[in-house]
Amino acid sequence: MASIWAIGDIHGQLSPLETLLGKLPRQADDYTVFIGDYIDRGPDSAGVARRVLAEYDSAPERTILLWGNHEDMAAYYFGLPRPSLYLYEDGLWLENGGIAALQSFDVENRAILTGDVSCPDDLARLFSLLKPFWRPPTEVFPELSHVIYAHAGVRPGSEPEEETGDTLLWIRDEFLTVHDDSGRLVVHGHTPYNNVRVMQDKIGIDTGSVYGNLLTALQLPERIILQVNAKNLVSKRQLPEFSAPSKAKKMG
Repeated sequence: MASIWAIGDIHGQLSPLETLLGKLPRQADDYTVFIGDYIDRGPDSAGVARRVLAEYDSAPERTILLWGNHEDMAAYYFGLPRPSLYLYEDGLWLENGGIAALQSFDVENRAILTGDVSCPDDLARLFSLLKPFWRPPTEVFPELSHVIYAHAGVRPGSEPEEETGDTLLWIRDEFLTVHDDSGRLVVHGHTPYNNVRVMQDKIGIDTGSVYGNLLTALQLPERIILQVNAKNLVSKRQLPEFSAPSKAKKMG
């Protein structure tokens, strides 16, 4: 039986990503979903982009790359198509990790300061492959027909097809603090917690790797968690029952 492996926010952390991917017991028919925020803040956004592209090239039908808000800000900076309608302030992306990202692509500081920067080819290709959300195909995963993958979340009472990237890439409290009793389950990142946040209607897998915490992979329908810590040590555990109260705490 095929599984879906969802990878949390990476933010330029190539070393834990390499370790995590190397430890995933993926089978030939498994799917891999990257929840977005590949770039910014960490030391090797370029390496992460290339590693994720290599994952896609090895299995394009079974590798799903989602938009994160950081990719959205970067695409706006370069004047490229993106899912949100936000008109970001000048310099917002650079102030939120974009400088480190550009440096990892060997862009000179002088070019960054003057704004004379074109989008690196690998980053532009990554943008072209991103999706705003993903539903598992029911013919492969009939037991996961209620699951949605989105970077930040989905507004309760609405469908992701009805939303723009403003919501899917940026929503927080309206999604995080409101219980959705529709029966769906949203797997998301964006808001970092000290560990996986498990609710009946949502699972948060951004565990703050870029802040020295964990990089997380979630396997469904088996409900297995694999994580890599700041020392590149890997741990594995069963996901708590969806009805169990979450002990995860928001970081920051």
